[in-house]
Amino acid sequence: MENKLNILWASMSGTAENVANTLNEKAKSMGFDTNQLELNQVTMNDLSRMKNVAIITSTTGEGDLPTNGEDFWDDLKNSNKNFKDLKYSVCALGDSSHDIFCGAGKKVDEKLIQLGAQKVLDRQDCDGSDEGSDNWGKNFLDKIKILNV
Repeated sequence: MENKLNILWASMSGTAENVANTLNEKAKSMGFDTNQLELNQVTMNDLSRMKNVAIITSTTGEGDLPTNGEDFWDDLKNSNKNFKDLKYSVCALGDSSHDIFCGAGKKVDEKLIQLGAQKVLDRQDCDGSDEGSDNWGKNFLDKIKILNV
């Protein structure tokens, strides 16, 4: 079983980082070997070697990734790598009072699909808080565990 899980996050106020921390603890308790990284720490070569990835990002500005995810997004946006071996899901944090709701998570999700990644669970869009992220995390871990048996 491939029980390695990469938890990648970008956060402005700390909410996305907290969601990542919670997911990390839950994953470890289920027997996953976790690797938690800020998105800007991940190159496209790193990402291409990952098998199981949870991406948690808040949204800032006009649907942008936080500063600790901007470099990752620039690289991903311009990438033409094939991520067919990547199983992933995105938890997007945003605020529906803004014009572009959960824009950062939506952009990352759509680009990963274009590059052939396997979405194992639909994106979770959280409005104004992290509500829904616990359920998303549990469902994602359950799916990844089944897919990697």
